[in-house]
Amino acid sequence: MATPSVLIVGAGPTGLTAAVELARRGIPVRIVDRNAGPTPLSKAVGIQAHSLELLEPSGVTERLLAAGLRLPGGTIHFKGRVLGRVHFSALKHRFNFLLALPQSETEEVLTGVLADRGVTVERNTTLAELREEGDGVTAVIDDPQGRETARFDLVYGAPCCALGIDFPGYTHARAWSIADAEIAAWPYEEGRAHLFLRDDGDVGFIVPIGTNLNGTIRFRAVSNTADALARVPGDLHVARVLRSDTFRIPVRHAPAYQGVRVFLGGDAAHVHSPVGGRGMNLGIEDACSFARRLAAQDGGEGLSGYTAERHPVARRWIAASERTLRAVQTTGPIDVALRNLVVRVVGNLPALQARLLRPVAGLRD
Repeated sequence: MATPSVLIVGAGPTGLTAAVELARRGIPVRIVDRNAGPTPLSKAVGIQAHSLELLEPSGVTERLLAAGLRLPGGTIHFKGRVLGRVHFSALKHRFNFLLALPQSETEEVLTGVLADRGVTVERNTTLAELREEGDGVTAVIDDPQGRETARFDLVYGAPCCALGIDFPGYTHARAWSIADAEIAAWPYEEGRAHLFLRDDGDVGFIVPIGTNLNGTIRFRAVSNTADALARVPGDLHVARVLRSDTFRIPVRHAPAYQGVRVFLGGDAAHVHSPVGGRGMNLGIEDACSFARRLAAQDGGEGLSGYTAERHPVARRWIAASERTLRAVQTTGPIDVALRNLVVRVVGNLPALQARLLRPVAGLRD
């Protein structure tokens, strides 16, 4: 069988992973992205155990480990007291931690590994038109030099509309905020993620993402309020706010991830709440599955089984993410008391945590 050529649309973690995994298998790949560079403020900040496993053969994992912070766990607070602690170290796995690294820096690592294999991301480049025709795909591509028409055997990461596939779902009405900041004085246990729950439905989450030469620590804060840093209680000394933004949470899932020669992955196939930190990791898993199946096309079910493999994984996690989102935003004395009781029980049973953390780390799917 002739080696297929693949166009990848989008240079986020999913597209870059697909490009790296295809390139290391000797499959010709071209990757385009409409942006000038990585998104500086994205919600994804944690790389999980299964993603590190999948990215290890390409050499990406070694570079990610060198760049990121290894967090052994997280702490859940309520009204000034600790409700429970989550111990990633309870996982029986060599990557028994959460690797904290902003998505933009993850993309930089992937881009570097891809460049080492001779593939450069084509920036400020958009897919204007896509047609599945006979034994290939015709793509109309716009870049700063003009417009070109090119033929590929396959396309990965194209939006649902390019395939005529619905992308059903909804968007939560509540606005969230996100901020990166340097914090000089930190009143809580260092080297951990921290979740702050309340009884009015407000929630704040903060995680360290790096250390500067002057000793200040960079943090990523996320909240379902207008000011993510303000929702972190305590005497914080914020040295500098690096960037901030607001967003609403979309929840959408494509019913199929493939046409004849065009395939979806990552945010082109599924989007959901950042609660649980699985979004970017699901996309990395999608990309690795696509590359593995394409490389094995001459045996087994190959690409025909891509949707059947990946769709149920995202479906389960979207449901779990929505349940978790409802729990952290719950109000009412009975519901809050029940939620806090569950957190206290689970937070004091490391063996139970290990079982619950496996799907969060991507190890059960």
